[in-house]
Amino acid sequence: MTDREKLYSGLSNAAWGYVFLTFDFNLNNVSVLPRFVGFYLLFSAIGKLSGERQNLNLLRPLCILLTGWSGLDWLLSWLGGDVEGHILFLDLLVTVVTLYFHFQFLTDMAALSECCQPEDDNLASRIRGHRTAFTLLITVFGLMADLTPVLPWEWWAGMIGFGALITCIVALMIMLDLFHLRKLIRSEEEGPRL
Repeated sequence: MTDREKLYSGLSNAAWGYVFLTFDFNLNNVSVLPRFVGFYLLFSAIGKLSGERQNLNLLRPLCILLTGWSGLDWLLSWLGGDVEGHILFLDLLVTVVTLYFHFQFLTDMAALSECCQPEDDNLASRIRGHRTAFTLLITVFGLMADLTPVLPWEWWAGMIGFGALITCIVALMIMLDLFHLRKLIRSEEEGPRL
């Protein structure tokens, strides 16, 4: 596999990883698109993209932790349980690790896009903007969800639902950015067409 093929495959894994992380819905309390698959795809993406962005290697342990955490949550969902909502400190810690992981991963994707985007394309800037919006949204609404057992205000449920919708839209934009970056890698590999 050439370097360009590894980049293309890594960006495919990253984009599909965000699909699994974002569109995680339940059928009979069991996730149909489990989040651990999304984190596993991101882990695979890190392996393939780390040749271009060595900082990504620092995210490997966090990705393993998040894959294990979400995998355990998925397994427990088959038994009618979950890992979240039992220990507030642990929930907050996982939220912070998730925030850092996404922020750094998307920062590296923006830096990677700078080397292959055309001059008239602002992909790196878009990725950074979407990264910042995504980070803010999952910070605010993640904390609201974590604090719901402590401060059970009814209007929070509506706010969390609205936040989830907006977060899904921003995550969809991130996926499109990653697919666009993948397309730039492919066209760079093919070279100019005559």
